[in-house]
Amino acid sequence: MKRRASVFFLLAGFLISFYTVSVSRAEDIRLVVRGDDLGMTQGSIAAFETGFKEGVLTCASLLVVAPWFEAAADLIRRNPDWCIGVHLCLIGEWQGYRWRPVLPWGKVPSLVDADGFLFRAPDELWSNKPKPEEIEAEFRAQIDLALKKGVKLQYVDLHYDANDDVKRITRKLSKEYGLPISGTLGEKYAISVYKTPVDQKLEAALKLIDRLTPGLWLWVAHPGIESPEQNALVHASPEDRFTDSGVGRHRAAETNVLTSKAVKDAIAKKKIRLTTYRDLR
Repeated sequence: MKRRASVFFLLAGFLISFYTVSVSRAEDIRLVVRGDDLGMTQGSIAAFETGFKEGVLTCASLLVVAPWFEAAADLIRRNPDWCIGVHLCLIGEWQGYRWRPVLPWGKVPSLVDADGFLFRAPDELWSNKPKPEEIEAEFRAQIDLALKKGVKLQYVDLHYDANDDVKRITRKLSKEYGLPISGTLGEKYAISVYKTPVDQKLEAALKLIDRLTPGLWLWVAHPGIESPEQNALVHASPEDRFTDSGVGRHRAAETNVLTSKAVKDAIAKKKIRLTTYRDLR
């Protein structure tokens, strides 16, 4: 009888502990802080390193087609604990700053203009009637190149909004490579201050943090620094342009928000659990 009683109380204790932990997790506020466009510029590399080491950044989306991809991959290899995804890209949106696909552009002619550059806006791309098989080949090449360079990938996401073909292809590759798609794991979009005026970004972020309720949330940021390189970045498409100058000041201000004591304190006060796609997997 004593042995049975001991087993009963042991089992009861386990069930109570399990229930308590389960309820606690269900009531947690979990936040993925994803930075986009790593490798886009040299300034992006400096900003992401600061965001990871001094701020609340938890994930980074790597632009494989961008000119500073190699340097970004080198930094990632030296920081294997970072959560990295591929920012699958078909659009190079900047004036005077053009990107080419990973594949030889002659193999993906429907994805590029007459000079072999990626189109600068979705409308330009869709009007060229991109072939699904070329989209898949290029996305696959971007993932494979990141893996070849020793980047331990944890997820994928899209650099720009997608049509049905792109979404279908992304789902296919996600399943094939075993990489979840950011934004499709039950995350609710919580915070974005990209287009918020520079002097209002911190205040806006703090208000959005304060409104978070239990569940899984996603903060999409665009870290950068203010430099001649970053300040020269102007959107080619007028509808994407939200500043009269380049985006350097805006991206630098986002880095300042991510590393600010006020944001760290606000997250701690609400007992928000910062998480990554590695954790979610």
